[in-house]
Amino acid sequence: MASRRGAGAFVGLLMLVAASSASADSREQSRAAFMRGVAESHQGHYTAARDAFLEAYKLFAHPSILLNLGIARWHTGEYVQAEQDLARFLSDDGGASDEEIANARAALTATRQHLGVVRLRISPDGARASLDGQPVALVPGSFAEVRAVVGPAVLSVEADGYEPARQNLVVGHDVPVSIDLALKAQAHPGAAGGPAAESAEPDRRTRRIVGFSALGLAVVTATVATIAGFRAIALAHDYNTPGSGSFQDPGTRSTGIAFRTTSDVLFATTLISAGVGAYWLLVPVKRTSKATTSVGVGPRGLYVFGAF
Repeated sequence: MASRRGAGAFVGLLMLVAASSASADSREQSRAAFMRGVAESHQGHYTAARDAFLEAYKLFAHPSILLNLGIARWHTGEYVQAEQDLARFLSDDGGASDEEIANARAALTATRQHLGVVRLRISPDGARASLDGQPVALVPGSFAEVRAVVGPAVLSVEADGYEPARQNLVVGHDVPVSIDLALKAQAHPGAAGGPAAESAEPDRRTRRIVGFSALGLAVVTATVATIAGFRAIALAHDYNTPGSGSFQDPGTRSTGIAFRTTSDVLFATTLISAGVGAYWLLVPVKRTSKATTSVGVGPRGLYVFGAF
């Protein structure tokens, strides 16, 4: 029994030594990545510096790394992430010097000059939103405040069973933008009594009325054009036939020209009317969804209301 306890203690000691060795290796690798990031920063290669500091923090999550990571992200324009890194460093500086704390506060102040607030309330509950491609955590039934870079931004919202929405907005530094958005439920095509059926039926009825009216006009103009054409032919025959009462009669000639012109115009009208009627009866209409928005000013800033 004693030998078993001794063996167990020996195995535990080996595991502890192995864990300590692995921790030491990770710390050394983190230190190497950190020094590489410092070197890249001194050369102005802030993207490479950011990647090196990220690697260092993943290997050994020491708070002091966040200061350098936040400053690198500030230089690369990743202001939202830079604010998070610098705020976390200041909340747990890990014994940082007064100079490091002062640098972190200065960098945080500079970073926040590039940031604003977007307040989002989206319905229905369970909707998914992203701002410039970054997922946003929504609060069901309430406004969620999201930090965003000052300037143009694109909000994308979707939910199962609802029409997706995409909205352009401009983020300001001083005035928050509030968006209260309700997605429009997807219509079921052909559902009896549904919105799609109600809106589609009047449209089809209108197209049939216009189409048949155009075809009716084409029939009338074709008939009149045919009569006028025959009349023009008859007058031309009388005008050119010796011995007829209208031979070389100027009045007969002008009347014949008038009937011929009328026939030509009516035949052209027939073709146009027939084409219009065929188009309205045979070519289906393409529907496009419309989004409506309105803007107002509330006690907490600029509000954008919309329904898509």
